Amino acid sequence: MTCRTRMYSKCFHERPIGFLLVGVVLSSTACTQTLQENFEDPLSPIGSAMVRHPLVDVAKGLGLGDTDAIKVLYQGHEHGRKRVLVSSSLPRPAKAYTLSFAVKFCEGFDFAKGGKLHGLGPRKPVAGGKPVTPMGWSARLMFRPEGGLMTYVYHQDMPGKYGHTSVAPNFKFVPGQYYRVEMRVALNDPASAANGTVEVSVDGQELIKHTGLRFRAVEGQDGLIQTLMFNTFHGGNAPEWAPRTVDGAFKTDCAYFDDLLVKP
Repeated sequence: MTCRTRMYSKCFHERPIGFLLVGVVLSSTACTQTLQENFEDPLSPIGSAMVRHPLVDVAKGLGLGDTDAIKVLYQGHEHGRKRVLVSSSLPRPAKAYTLSFAVKFCEGFDFAKGGKLHGLGPRKPVAGGKPVTPMGWSARLMFRPEGGLMTYVYHQDMPGKYGHTSVAPNFKFVPGQYYRVEMRVALNDPASAANGTVEVSVDGQELIKHTGLRFRAVEGQDGLIQTLMFNTFHGGNAPEWAPRTVDGAFKTDCAYFDDLLVKP
């Protein structure tokens, strides 16, 4: 039997975590915590929270293998974008998690100067140029101009005000095509060590690897990985980040997401 966050069976139990109800999946050999949403009906509480956002809707038959997905709109704006930000508590805080999702940018997508994609964080993730805290950090992805990909990591020793980045060499998203993106985050352990890692692959090929990171400065539950950051928007926070038509007017672009998974 395959257990999913939406399946109500003897191998599935629910418990409230944070502001959403998240499934805890049990196997016959070990207890594992997995957050999973493939956007088929009925949606899990996590999927329902996503489609309640005014810029997100279910896309029937437009996912992988003609299954359902979600469609996210990217509305050009004088601040670069209108944000899609949906946070969800993970089933259990842990020192390592892998986030994966499928993404397809719509034909004609204007990547402009780039924008945010999803990631992982502690109980209170740090982003937006705010200073890291002893238990505050984040690890997200970004799309880049012309479809590039890079990491965007807030950690204790990052070199500037904004996130530490690393660009995937020789890679570009081609609009109209699905890609499987995977990011594994492993915290520094113990907290005094600088041995945290971020590994990013696309369609099974490793493209980026950070090593020697100090995500957290002190031990404690709040610094563990426990938040899914479903974030996607253009920006930046200025007009030059916004998607535009060939004549320079703000426009609305879109992307499809499917098979969201966070696993230990």
